[in-house]
Order: sequence, then structure tokens, then C-alpha cells
Amino acid sequence: MLEIKDLEAVGKKIRLIVCDLDGTLLNSQKEISQGSLEAIEEAGKMGVNVTICSGRVAPMLYFYVKKLSLDVPFISSNGGAISNPVTFKALRQKPMPLDEAKLLLEFCAQKGLDYCALGEEGGFFSHSGHCIERFERYNRIATAEGFESMPLNFFSSGHENALEKPFNKMLIYRDADLSAVEEYIKTRMNLTYTFSDTSVMDVFASGIDKGYGLRELSRVMGIAREEICAFGDYLNDIPMFREAGLAVATGNACKEAKEAADIVTASNDDDGVAAAIREYILRPRQALNR
Repeated sequence: MLEIKDLEAVGKKIRLIVCDLDGTLLNSQKEISQGSLEAIEEAGKMGVNVTICSGRVAPMLYFYVKKLSLDVPFISSNGGAISNPVTFKALRQKPMPLDEAKLLLEFCAQKGLDYCALGEEGGFFSHSGHCIERFERYNRIATAEGFESMPLNFFSSGHENALEKPFNKMLIYRDADLSAVEEYIKTRMNLTYTFSDTSVMDVFASGIDKGYGLRELSRVMGIAREEICAFGDYLNDIPMFREAGLAVATGNACKEAKEAADIVTASNDDDGVAAAIREYILRPRQALNR
């Protein structure tokens, strides 16, 4: 962690704030608090851009992108895609190789797992299991606010409908022991995986993680590492922490994320993002203007 005496100097350099969504910027009700919205607006007025870096695919971010009024690109699919916040068109993306994806889909079906494939066109889901429920919940939130829902489909018998176009990631749920899946993926040179929370395995093309996504975004925006502040709460956020000049874990974060961060702020249910923005980014700037 950074020494307290160094934080003010680091905070003054920040030009871009990048927030994980679930467990970080979103509270337990999957809402962005008013306090967070106000802190983000204040940051914008002081010349600090804000965006999100989420494990979710772009179609499952539309509501939050609009809620935040983002005007810089955002990162989705755990680093696998960078999209325009107005058109939602991908500026850069690295989908899963279709041949590898087909084999993994077949493997999951044979094992009777709860799994889905997700991309820029929406999602495809196994017929049994709870995987689809979180996406249905997002659609209820979005449509209640007058925003577009995410297209949801079930796999055809041989997954042909999901394989018509490339997709960015797969989710496999821990309703069963996933050790066999982990061992299988380790034998595939073109695939990698992480865990986005305690119950879900995320599978991507090899080389993809949030650190990769943040490096690509920094190139798109012409921003240096030391000018980036990253917020997160889980294992998949740690690669993003390594690519930021200031890494902040929320109080509810897992042990590993807290150890990898420079600062631990309050929890996602206690406006941790807002508190850290005000204390470590806005306050040093306000001192300069006095």
C-alpha cells in the first residue's frame, strides 16, 4: 500500500477513474448510490473522466452506462472488449476462438453444468439451472427505467445458434465441482479463466483480463498508467490494479484484492467509491485551487 504522505501527490495526477461494477460501484441492490453519482459528477467537473471495467458483456451494461452519462469508452467482458458509450459499438474486442468455444460448450453439456455464452448480441443459456436469472434481473431493472433489455436465448441442441457469431465469454456456475472444468481449460492454449465472484467461473480467450482491457483503454485514450485510479473488489480486479497508478479496494473486497490495493475504502453499501474519490482525488485538487 502507498504511504499516506504519497497519496496526495498520486491523487493529483489522476485523470481517469475506472470502476468495477458488481460489488464495487453497485451496492447490494445493484444500484449506483446518489452519493457515488454526485462524487463522479464532481470529478468530471474537475477534469477527471470516469468509466467502468466490468466482467459483464456490453448489452448488460447499457442501463448503467446511460445512468452514469459516460462520455469515454468503457470496458466489458472482463477486459475482452472496449466500446463506445454512445453507439455501443466495440472499438476493440478479442472474442473466444469459435473452435475452442464449441468444444467447451460440448464439455459443459456433457457434464450437465449450468453455463452460458455471452457476446455483443446478447446471451445464450443452458435450459436447466439458474444462470439466466441474473440476466433476467438486469432486464427488469433496465426496462423499469425505460432502457433496452438484453436479448436472452436458450441454446439449441448442438449450440449452433450460439456459434453463428463470435462471443466474448462464457460463464459456468459453481452448482457442481468445477475442478474438471479447470483442468480441461488448462489444456487449451487459447482459453483462460478467472472467478468474478464466489459462484461463477468466467472463461475468455487467452490473454484476456481486466489488466489487458485497461492497457488497451489507456492506449485508446492516450493516458499513462500513473494517471489512472482503479476500483475493485474481487480476484478478477487484481490485474486491473496492476495497471493503475492508484488501486482502491472496497471494504467488502476479498482478502487478495485488499492486499493488492494501495487503499481500502468503505464497502460498496457504504459509498466506498464516493468516499475514496472525494478523499484521494478531489480533495488534493481542491487544495491546489485555494
